Amino acid sequence: MHQVNDFPRLKIAVSDCLKGVECRYNGGHAQDDFVKNQLAKYADFVPFCPEAAVIGTPRETIRLVDVKGQVRVLGSKSNTDYTDGLQDYAEKCVALIAQRNVDGAVVKSRSPSCGLERIKVYRESGEWFGSNDPMTQGLFTGHLQKTLPYLAIEEEGRLQDAWLRENFMMQVFSAARWREFLESEPNVADFQRFHRDHKYLLMSKNEAIYRQMGPIVAQADSANLTSALQQYAELFHQAIAEKAKRGQMINVLQHLYGYFKKQVSADEKVFFHDALEEFREGLIPLVAVIKVLQQFIHHYGSEYLQTQIIFHPYPAELALRSSISAYR
Repeated sequence: MHQVNDFPRLKIAVSDCLKGVECRYNGGHAQDDFVKNQLAKYADFVPFCPEAAVIGTPRETIRLVDVKGQVRVLGSKSNTDYTDGLQDYAEKCVALIAQRNVDGAVVKSRSPSCGLERIKVYRESGEWFGSNDPMTQGLFTGHLQKTLPYLAIEEEGRLQDAWLRENFMMQVFSAARWREFLESEPNVADFQRFHRDHKYLLMSKNEAIYRQMGPIVAQADSANLTSALQQYAELFHQAIAEKAKRGQMINVLQHLYGYFKKQVSADEKVFFHDALEEFREGLIPLVAVIKVLQQFIHHYGSEYLQTQIIFHPYPAELALRSSISAYR
């Protein structure tokens, strides 16, 4: 069983109010159970709160308003334009987050500064007419995503969804492994090992990108290692940012089973294929099929598969693969 300290310590940028800090417009907080009680076990937080920093706490509520074709941030009561101050904070804070080399970010939903999606853009009259009027990202989160396009970013509300939570945690732990790998000043053999161990995780995300990564590793030598790592990093972050699909995971499970198909008994073969079919139909969670394959590794042995990250991409106690709805 993998222990918590077998995994890299995450670095996560987080909206301060989700940690329980009283920085909301009304002087309250929006403490989130997953952030405060689960994510905090595995992560060091880099906190931010654009509105408290610029407008203070408590404060009037703000909203995004279309002013002559440009989205501005205005006070709901006073109509004060806070855009420039918030933009300045966003630029400085996002630069700091990039410098800290974070693995992901959790932002406050429905916030005009921090929301990831579906933030209303009002008319100057103060009205909003449903589908006739645009929705966008919060000003801060929009700048964060534009600056770090492959960073794992989620809202606390969306993380209640088992599929989005599994994908987010897979992405941040993968990003953290890469960060720690680079910090270890790897040589060519280390690079080859990293790629080999991530083979099936990368295939489960995007096989086409995985195929592009192989030649970079194969052609790496001590002379070009720095540029090879830079090229690889871009593709690695692109691949892990993809949301997992059930069909791709089934393809990977079949590849993993291929290592044992000549050794397993007729009963074991039937048992595996039944489990795979039940996973395909959404009747059992992924962890059930993974356990069958782990039993094959234990019984028949496979040095190659023993180090594959796909089996232990994040701490087991997060139980992310135990939910049937973690795959779509």
